[in-house]
Amino acid sequence: MTADTERQSSTRGPAQPSYIFRGHTAQIHSAQIVRRNTCLVTGDADGWVVYWELGSKRPFAVWQAHTGAILGTAEWGPGKLITHGRDHTLRIWEFGATDASTLSTVLPADGSYMHRAKPWLLHSIPVNTLNFCAFSMCYEEHALGLRSSGPASKTEHAPPASSSEPILIAVPARDDKKIEIYQFPDEKLVAFVPRVEPTDTGMVMAVKLMLHQPSRRTLVVAGYEGGFTAAYLLPRNPTTDFEATRKSAPIEAQIFYLSQSHTQPILSLDAAPDGTTYFTSSADAVIAAHRIPEFPFQDDMKRVATPTAEDPIAASEQASDSKPGPPNVPEQTLPQSVETPQKQVESSTNLSPLPSQSSIPTPSPKQASAAKPSGLSLLLSSASLPKVKPPEPPALTTRTAQDPYKSVNTKHAGQQSLRVRSDGRLLVTGGWDSRVRIYSTRTLKEVAVLKWHKEGVYAAEFSKILEVEDVIAQGDEDSNADGVKDTTVVKRETGLSRLRRQREEQVQLKHWVVAGAKDGKVSLWEVF
Repeated sequence: MTADTERQSSTRGPAQPSYIFRGHTAQIHSAQIVRRNTCLVTGDADGWVVYWELGSKRPFAVWQAHTGAILGTAEWGPGKLITHGRDHTLRIWEFGATDASTLSTVLPADGSYMHRAKPWLLHSIPVNTLNFCAFSMCYEEHALGLRSSGPASKTEHAPPASSSEPILIAVPARDDKKIEIYQFPDEKLVAFVPRVEPTDTGMVMAVKLMLHQPSRRTLVVAGYEGGFTAAYLLPRNPTTDFEATRKSAPIEAQIFYLSQSHTQPILSLDAAPDGTTYFTSSADAVIAAHRIPEFPFQDDMKRVATPTAEDPIAASEQASDSKPGPPNVPEQTLPQSVETPQKQVESSTNLSPLPSQSSIPTPSPKQASAAKPSGLSLLLSSASLPKVKPPEPPALTTRTAQDPYKSVNTKHAGQQSLRVRSDGRLLVTGGWDSRVRIYSTRTLKEVAVLKWHKEGVYAAEFSKILEVEDVIAQGDEDSNADGVKDTTVVKRETGLSRLRRQREEQVQLKHWVVAGAKDGKVSLWEVF
């Protein structure tokens, strides 16, 4: 019996794709399964975006979103689509279920010069795309830690039902070694990731916004041209950081992890669902796993615009909120002479002319400790009092490059579009050798190789892992999404509609892998 089983498994042929989507005339750079595994959105090198129904395998919306290659796409709730193109723009389209009826279904291969209607364009901002780095998005509710601090719920990472919730988007900055983080719908620059000093990391090649579940903090993970990867901490308090940033300067993220696990530029990275581990792939044959180290989280982070002597009002506000002096400083360490500038003394009408420098009386330590200026006196004497800096926050970690938690030489160079499945068990990559490879996230061992394309695979993605009760609950929400449920009218489900619903539910529950290649074709695979 065992011999027969081994003989059958050895003679079984290679895996074959469940379906091949054709219609693009240029190489595929983006492929993503959206709308709870019911739709597929693909983008090619000519800027075309195509929405497909996974159930019928037919397109239902086609338009040219950019004049350059599509670098990435993402959903903003059920009614908005974000696209990132090589034409140096990031655009947000209003694309709901009712908008698809007004759009064309003619594929680019059937006539790329034909005029096609486009969805309503809500936002468009200029971004840097010279380094081929796609954007990353997360909901502001997650970034600010506004959700309950208890255990994460089963559906917490699912996008909210409304498209009106603010989001954060990370893109490469104009300085290609930095990252900018924008808030939408305000289109406001709220934070930035600085250069890694003094290390020369090269330009940013990949970026990811991720939620670290154990601490409820949002991190920015970046991959660089020199094979480096770094993790940064975003601020947490919405009232003192992000809300204030919308009216002032952006906040600087703090670096706390740096590693050089690759010898070639990093091509892609992605994080586990709980945010405790992230993975990187590069032009070399190495796939590395990085554990987020433990570090002292701070409730409030310092803004980039710190008060100085040139801004006495801001300095006085900071001094009034802090203690009069630094902790654990004895009185005898304070200076024994205080020099008062001529201009500040003459500006006060109640003071006598400034005596010579040698005739300035020297206050005793007791008098110096008893004098506590406040209000206008504090402003006038801000330059004369000893400059006492507030205690520095504890450093998160050093910037010395560390070794990754785990790395494996796969002997297959050029693996890109690394994506982690929603259950955190598997990761997939697309290779320059036209193979799609699936690895275990725990061991980084190769568990499957999918081969159909004849040219390099540039895009790969998993579908979400859904349960039966999630699909049924979502179906009830969709049926009542247009308004208040009318209990007096009961719609009878016909045989055709029942079959269509059952087919869609079966498609939603399957474990899919989608891959787009240089040949302009998109393959759909069912995996374990």
